[in-house]
Amino acid sequence: MKKSIRIIGGMLAVTTTLLTLASCKASPSGKDDDDTFGGNGGKTVVRYYSFNDEQSNKELKAAIEADFYKKNPDIKIQLEISTGNFYSNLLNDISGKNEADVFGMEPGEIYPFLSKNYLEPLDDYFAASENISLDDIWDINKQAYTYDAATDTFGKGKTYAVMKDWTTDSMLLYNRDLFSQEQLAVIEKDSDGDGIADPLTFEQFKKLCDELLVKKNGTITQYSFLPGLAEAKVLAQFLTNAGTSWFNSSTYESTFLQQNVKDVVKYYYDILAKNEVNNTGASMLPLFAQGKVAMIMSGMYAVEYYGLDKLNLGVAYPPAKAGCESKPYTTGCVGMAISARSKVKKAAFKFVEWYLDYMGEKSAERALNFPALKKYAEEYILNPEKNTNAVRLAAAQKFYKSLDKAVVIDRNKYCSQASLESIEFMYTGEYLEGAMTFDEFCETLDYEVNKRVRLAKQS
Repeated sequence: MKKSIRIIGGMLAVTTTLLTLASCKASPSGKDDDDTFGGNGGKTVVRYYSFNDEQSNKELKAAIEADFYKKNPDIKIQLEISTGNFYSNLLNDISGKNEADVFGMEPGEIYPFLSKNYLEPLDDYFAASENISLDDIWDINKQAYTYDAATDTFGKGKTYAVMKDWTTDSMLLYNRDLFSQEQLAVIEKDSDGDGIADPLTFEQFKKLCDELLVKKNGTITQYSFLPGLAEAKVLAQFLTNAGTSWFNSSTYESTFLQQNVKDVVKYYYDILAKNEVNNTGASMLPLFAQGKVAMIMSGMYAVEYYGLDKLNLGVAYPPAKAGCESKPYTTGCVGMAISARSKVKKAAFKFVEWYLDYMGEKSAERALNFPALKKYAEEYILNPEKNTNAVRLAAAQKFYKSLDKAVVIDRNKYCSQASLESIEFMYTGEYLEGAMTFDEFCETLDYEVNKRVRLAKQS
C-alpha cells in the first residue's frame, strides 16, 4: 500500500507512541511466592509490561524510585515496553509462559485473555486493601472489565482489570478561529443549556467539512476534518452514532456488506478522501495543533500532550445520524491486569494499587485523562485553583460532562478492535487511492473480519 498524505509544508507522519515502542525485554519474574521474598537481592521482582514510550517509562521509573520503593522496600519493579504489536507480543509471552506479572489491557482486547483464564480476578485484593476500594473507581470500569464466565457476559461478575485512567476518545475538537460566526452558531448550538454543544447531524457535519476545506492552486491549505485516532476507531464512532456496528452482536461476524453500514462507511471515507487522507496510522494531531485543521476527533489527553491549549479550542460531541443518539465511546479505561500465573500476585497488586493513587494524582495535576480514582477529577482537573490554564479547564469541563454519556467501544469477542485496525491499515490506503472500488473495499473488510472470527471460534 502506498502511504502518503498531501499536507501543508510537506510530510508530517508522526506515528503514535502507544503501541510501537522501544523495548527492554527482561527475564522471567522471580519464582518466589508472595510471602517469601528472595531472588533479586532479597526482593520480590514484579514485572510490568506497558504501552509506555521511553519518556513515559523514564518518568514512571523516577516515580517508582522516589515513592514506591520507600513504601515497599522489599519489592523490585522491572519495567518492560514493547516493539511491534503489544497484544501479539503479550500473547506470545503467555504462550511461552514468560508473561509479565502486570500488563496493560484495554476493553476491546480483553476477551482472548478471559477465555483462556489468563487473568487474575482482582475483587478480593481490592476488598482487602486499606487504601483503595472498587467503589472509588469510575462505574464504567464495570462495563469495561467485569465478566461473568458462566453467562459469557460483560458488565457483571468478577473484575479482571482496573483502569488507570480514561477519557471519551472521540470527542469533536475544533479550532474556533477557522470558523465563521455562522458556522460557530451551528457547531456550538446548545439547546439544553448543559454547557456542551448538541451533536451535529451527519448532514450538518458534512456541510461544515465541505465549507471548511480550503485549497489554493489545487493544494489543500486548510483541512476540514482529519481523524485524530486510527481511522478504524473513528469509523467505529460514526457507526455507533448511526445506531449500528461493524459486527453482528450475536454472531460477531462482519456487517460490512449491510447497506446501512456501507452507507456510513462511504460517508466517512468520502470525507477523508476530500481531505486527501491515505496515510493510515499517522497522527494528524500535530497538524491540528499548528492551526491547519478545522476539526479532529480525540480524547482529553491531546489538549496537554499536543499543546492544543494554544488554540481557540472548542469541544463538542461526535456527530450523530439524524434520529440517533451521540454516544461518545471510550477505548480507554486503559487498564492494568495481573497474570493468573504470576507467583507474586500480592506484590503485583501493591504496585497496581500504588499506581492508581500516586501516578493518578500526578496525571490529574497535568489534566491529562481522568485518573481511575474519581476524587482526583474534582481535586485537580476541575478545580480552577489548581488547573489554572483556562483552555485546559474549559476543555476538561466539557469532557467531564461527556463521561455521563460514555460507552465502551463496541467489543467483538473474536475480532478485536486492534484486529480491525490492522485490516483497515492494510486496505484503506488502496481504496482511497483508487486501487480498489468501494464494493471491493467492503467485501475485503467483510472477508478479513469473518476470517478472524472463524479462526478464533475454532481455536
